[in-house]
Amino acid sequence: MERTLFVISDLHLGGAEGFQMCSAAGRVRLARFIDWAAAQKRDGAEIHLVLNGDIVDFLAEEDETGFTAFVVDEKKARRKLTHIAQGCEEVLAALRRFTTAGNRLTLLIGNHDVELSLPAVRRHFLGLLGGGRIEYLYDNEAFTVGPVLIEHGNRYDSWNMVNHGELRQIRSQLSRSEKPGVFSAQPGSELVARVMNPVKKQFAFVDLLKPETGGVLPILAVLNPGLWQEMGTAMRERAAAWYRGRFTEEGLPECADYVAAEKVSTTQAQSLPENLRTGFDEADKAAADALPRGGQVGRIKDVAVAVLLKKFRDWRGKADLTFGVEYEDEEYLKPAREHAKRFRVVVFGHTHLAKRIDLGNGALYLNAGTWADVMRIPAAVYEGNEAAGVQALTRFLDDVEKNNIASFRRQVATFARIELDGDERLQSADVFFFDDDGGTAPISSAGLRERLA
Repeated sequence: MERTLFVISDLHLGGAEGFQMCSAAGRVRLARFIDWAAAQKRDGAEIHLVLNGDIVDFLAEEDETGFTAFVVDEKKARRKLTHIAQGCEEVLAALRRFTTAGNRLTLLIGNHDVELSLPAVRRHFLGLLGGGRIEYLYDNEAFTVGPVLIEHGNRYDSWNMVNHGELRQIRSQLSRSEKPGVFSAQPGSELVARVMNPVKKQFAFVDLLKPETGGVLPILAVLNPGLWQEMGTAMRERAAAWYRGRFTEEGLPECADYVAAEKVSTTQAQSLPENLRTGFDEADKAAADALPRGGQVGRIKDVAVAVLLKKFRDWRGKADLTFGVEYEDEEYLKPAREHAKRFRVVVFGHTHLAKRIDLGNGALYLNAGTWADVMRIPAAVYEGNEAAGVQALTRFLDDVEKNNIASFRRQVATFARIELDGDERLQSADVFFFDDDGGTAPISSAGLRERLA
């Protein structure tokens, strides 16, 4: 039977007040998309929806102990999931309509929803979805059909590789009502729970602005140097405690558990590559270090804004690459090329940036993007003379400092659509925008920038 595959990634449903990455309007659009996808069914073909990781966001949910990188207690994790479900009923209802109509649904976990793999939590989630033709992949298994490979993509991100060896042992213990062992949460999740979330309570833009290193860190260096320095220290400490990133030349993880459990000292960590030691590249760190320091939150010196403006304008080419659909970081392109030796279409998520890249020899790399909100530096910061740029940047800094960011948040909803014939041969594959009016269009760099404007 012919098959139409729809792939959406990084929904990030849920979150405490002020921590929701997928807005109320975004959830309405997501439910509309699920219904639209179901309506694409035609005679002799089936509709198959893949939710490609970070479906819900446990890292954005607070409990009685605050934010945590991982919840091994299944009762606590279920309570978090129940709270998430109460806030996104329109999406769950659309998924129930989708499966009730006989369509296929496949679920993959990412790095923000690892708890969905726990036995009781998994059963609870399936209950919320109401049953039907649902496939649940949670043991680092990619989804493949014919010439297509789909996975979240965090497997190739040294900060967010999940230790599936430990996780598998914990699931085995929980399934037998035994006391679970310790799960070594990925450093990226530790960073979110212990550092980013406390910062977000003060500055809500920190996990929405792209690019992170060339945007978030320098802005924090101006608004609150103490917070910026805490973030940098925390990044270095997390990297010193984990020797991750053992990859082959093809970008594939070497460790059987996909994250090494070996602890190393701070001194040993100095031998790690710079991006693993600090979490951001050396040039961006040096530029942020060079910014004049304000005395307290809210004191933005004119000279600091002028320096920051120069850095942003120097980085404009790099920022534009971030939003270019034909560009992807090598840490994802390298494994995609390796997979392309066996598959014609490789689909990732995780980065929140939609991509379409020709890998050569008829192979294609797609990134399905995100349904979470995204922010970027306003175009006015890059345009006009220096005085106009300083004025635009000052307004932007004033808004983000006061958390007046609603006018900057954008949901650029995207999905991958892949057509297979009855013999699972590839007919077409691309990534599309899904606009608020239900319209669709193939992704483009110009279209992405227009929707972020």
